[in-house]
Amino acid sequence: MTKSKFNIPAAILIFLILYMLLLGVRPLVTPDEARYVEIPREMLADQDYVTPRLNGARYFEKPIMGYWLIAGAMRVFGENAFAGRFAPAVSTGLAALIVLLLAAKMTGRREEGWFAAGCFLLMPLVFIVGTTCTLDAIFSLFVTATVASFYCAVEGFLAKKRLNCVLWLIATGAAAGCAFLTKGFLAFALPVMAVLPWLIWEKRWKAIFTLPWLPFVVALLVIAPWAVLIHRAQPDFWRYFVVEEHFARFFGGEEAEHAQGPFFFVLTLLWGAAEWFLLAPAIGLGFGKIGVRGEDKSWFRFLICWFAGPFLFLSASSGKLPTYILPCFPALAIMISAALFRYFEARPDGKGKLFNVPLMVFSGGLALVLVAGIAAICLGLPEKFGIVVYGKNEAWKLFVLFNVLVLMLFGAAAAFTEKKPARKLSYFVAATVPFFLGLNFIIPQSFVDARCMGEFLEQCRDEITPDTLIISRGTEFHSVCYVFKRNDVYLLSPGELTYGLTYPEDVTRELLYTAGGRKEGEPRIGVQQFIRENPGRKIVLIFPADHYYRIWGQKNAFPNLISVKKSIESDPETKEAKGYVLVRLQ
Repeated sequence: MTKSKFNIPAAILIFLILYMLLLGVRPLVTPDEARYVEIPREMLADQDYVTPRLNGARYFEKPIMGYWLIAGAMRVFGENAFAGRFAPAVSTGLAALIVLLLAAKMTGRREEGWFAAGCFLLMPLVFIVGTTCTLDAIFSLFVTATVASFYCAVEGFLAKKRLNCVLWLIATGAAAGCAFLTKGFLAFALPVMAVLPWLIWEKRWKAIFTLPWLPFVVALLVIAPWAVLIHRAQPDFWRYFVVEEHFARFFGGEEAEHAQGPFFFVLTLLWGAAEWFLLAPAIGLGFGKIGVRGEDKSWFRFLICWFAGPFLFLSASSGKLPTYILPCFPALAIMISAALFRYFEARPDGKGKLFNVPLMVFSGGLALVLVAGIAAICLGLPEKFGIVVYGKNEAWKLFVLFNVLVLMLFGAAAAFTEKKPARKLSYFVAATVPFFLGLNFIIPQSFVDARCMGEFLEQCRDEITPDTLIISRGTEFHSVCYVFKRNDVYLLSPGELTYGLTYPEDVTRELLYTAGGRKEGEPRIGVQQFIRENPGRKIVLIFPADHYYRIWGQKNAFPNLISVKKSIESDPETKEAKGYVLVRLQ
């Protein structure tokens, strides 16, 4: 395949534009993003870099590394959405760099490395996680570095380059230690499930029993300082973290948190690498051309094990979230890149039906969507059938969406008509870029109203003074704490803070829905009694509007109610409401 100069700057531009330039455009989502900016915010405010806390209560679901990195970005860039997403975005870029270097090393072609990096960055799951403030992208980077370093160490071991092998083993252990400090024991389980089947497949018995010891020792040295500090500061941390966050989640069955069926990750994979499955016929033939037999195909066997081992292991877990399989995607990107390049090696004229036919179908589908969408809008069909995605003031988002589809159609058409394989692949990559770019601007306001409460809370700042008592629910308090810089919010249905609020100094911040006095043997109190016990204090309740009107609003529960502020003025005062309310009492 002839070289294309487009691929080299493309991967860099994709990262800078899609992952960095627009990081702060979208509001933070409640509760996930708000949680992972609030914990570092409290860390910086309290100067406590050992114990993770959320709303002032102990929060032992994750170790400390991810919070450190996000806190560092917040120290530099301020407390905003860009800073919160900076560490995950940079982590994704570094993971793409590892993909680039490893693919080039394995295939002996730099061009394939650049394409693999672009492929990785343009997978929907990678993009969503990499531009969202969670710990998954950070964890995936460290797992990717662990697996890639161990592969290089094995190469040095087989080539009898002892120093080279030792240095890579040290890097493996350091990366594994950082992965553990980000998310726990999966940092060891996923790399083992990736490399052990490969070593067995390769019959590298000596490597199995000799190489893991140095990385294990280095990983322990990386983990030990904080492990000792957290044990001294919070003696119950390791019991809770091991029993509740690992064994209960993995073996909990239907009772586990985020319980899903065994094929959940298969569906995740289909949408997580969506556009690349469009080329599945060509990729499948490319896999066949690479093959798995022969000493020179050890790298491809490694990639298969890297993808399949963790994927199957995670599929066996009871608790599942789509982000869990992110560490499998670097291997998938390298395999896709290698397969497509092999497919076009035998087709230097670019006439590959297995590539062109899916593109033609895709282009036809996009054209139909465009025509049908324009026709539906002109005929007013969405309003007639009660399907309203965008409001009257969001017409510009429809314009953006229309342009995204048009640009994707032109890119797909260019890839279909191009004869040079390298340019053909480049045009296909270019066709997907408008989709990811447009995602930042086409989010319906209805989603923002339901999941992004930060804007509403900013409008309510004048209602909150330092001595105001705030009551919220267990799914919204993250944003309340973050926006108002508070860590003393009283909670109804505390959710993930159930454990943290069992400590004596925090237990009284969990309130009951019921209006009576204290239950026998129960330190919690009802909201009305809480109000009576704080006469003269300004109290506000911040809830989803549907929750407030369903449980409180229709019962005249608060005779001392002063005002109710809505995030959506047109919201009905019923359980059909979509936004949030701030209720001021006393």
